[in-house]
Amino acid sequence: MKRHRLAFVGAGRIADVHYASIQAMPARAELVAFCESRPEAVVERQSQWAVPGFESFDRMLREVDPDAICLFLPHDKHLEYVTAAARAGKPVFMEKPVAGTREDARKIVEVVEKSGIQLLVTHTGLFHPAFQQIVEFVRKGWLGRPLFAKGTSAGWLTFRPWDFRLSREQTGGGCWVDAGGHLVYCLREIFGEVESVTGYIAKLSRPEMEGEDHAAATLRYRSGALAQLFVSYGHKLPGYQHDWPIGYLNSIEISGDKGAVQYVISPEPRVSYFSEVAEAMPEEWQGWLTHQPPEGYGYSFQAAMAHFLDCLDSGTKPRVTAEDGLAVLDTLLRLYDHCNSEARVL
Repeated sequence: MKRHRLAFVGAGRIADVHYASIQAMPARAELVAFCESRPEAVVERQSQWAVPGFESFDRMLREVDPDAICLFLPHDKHLEYVTAAARAGKPVFMEKPVAGTREDARKIVEVVEKSGIQLLVTHTGLFHPAFQQIVEFVRKGWLGRPLFAKGTSAGWLTFRPWDFRLSREQTGGGCWVDAGGHLVYCLREIFGEVESVTGYIAKLSRPEMEGEDHAAATLRYRSGALAQLFVSYGHKLPGYQHDWPIGYLNSIEISGDKGAVQYVISPEPRVSYFSEVAEAMPEEWQGWLTHQPPEGYGYSFQAAMAHFLDCLDSGTKPRVTAEDGLAVLDTLLRLYDHCNSEARVL
């Protein structure tokens, strides 16, 4: 296996998580440079990471020539930098969502198809062993036919003064498009494609945000199954004074006609299973069978990075493609479509 030379574009807090992933796999990857628009961040990160920092993406490519690009940018910048990376023939590891608008997402799909570069949209939750175990539970038929899900992604997100999430234009909306994807892409693995989305968005507690800080959505899948999702950046839970993921709840409950699963994603993963299928549960077991995964929540980022490196080694298409990112984004934006339609009627 090659030791891949990676360059970050964007040096915000999510870059710290991915930097830790690289540090956990020193034989497989190294950070060789980064690009950041804020001069003070360039100085700070150069000291922390001990690699050259640039304010110009093109200059970074010329002087460092990394093997692949990792994009940690506002959503409205994704198309610009995917296009630039594709022009240079560089594979892309990109934070979700794929874009902030359907138009940009479709163009990203086209860029990837025409250039042939590998692009992974980091739907990181799919890569955690706990979620992979849930998918296996469903595929073995132990849940039966999936019928209903309830998902939560809620907490009090700490904003920096420069945080792009404060801007509706840069984000593509508010908390729903930024955080709701974690729930949508996990449930897509279980329930398949979405038929319709209804619900509400609201600004209730975070006046500094231009977009919504609360969202409640009901999804109907083509199979007939339903899901209710709650997303918030203004929800106070114990520990909310600390930065994400402390004091932040991400969870999914799934019920079928033969069983159920309760999955706490963060701050610490925990999975509980129930099934009527005899082979799924110990004969003497009554109630929930609970599993505490040894890997913490942050491991999902490392697992996603490891998958990306596997794809670079083998030349294969990443598990989460631009097309997958577009499908998830379309589901998210349907809530805004619905709310805008309701507002016009009122």
